[in-house]
Amino acid sequence: MRRGTSEYEAAQEAMAEILLERARSGDWPIQYGKLSNLLEEQGHNVPAHSVEMDHLLADVSHQESPDGTKTTLSVMVVLKEKGEPGAGFYRLAREEFGRKGDNVGIWGEEMKLLAGDFRHR
Repeated sequence: MRRGTSEYEAAQEAMAEILLERARSGDWPIQYGKLSNLLEEQGHNVPAHSVEMDHLLADVSHQESPDGTKTTLSVMVVLKEKGEPGAGFYRLAREEFGRKGDNVGIWGEEMKLLAGDFRHR
C-alpha cells in the first residue's frame, strides 16, 4: 500500500473514523494490534508495526490538525508491552508538530489536548 493510491486513501479514511470515534467516546488508548485488527475487519491490511501504520497515523494526525494546534490523534495508539506510543509518535510530535520536551512530557501534553479537543463533541 502506497501513499496517494485509492487503497491508501480508503485505509486512511477508515483509520480516521476509528480514531475519531474512539476519541469522542473516550475509548482510548488503543493498541497497535487492535487498530490493525479493526482495519483488517474493514478490508485494509495494515500490519501493526509497519511503515504503512506509521504513515497512516501521521497522515490522520495531519488531517485532523493541519496547523498543529489540535492533538495528534496518534497519541492514543500505544504499544502493548509499554502502554505508551511508539517512537514514531514522538518523532511526529517533535518534527512535524513542533512539540518540545521529553517523551513523558510530550505524551502527557498530547493526552491533555486529546481530552480537551474531544470533551464537548
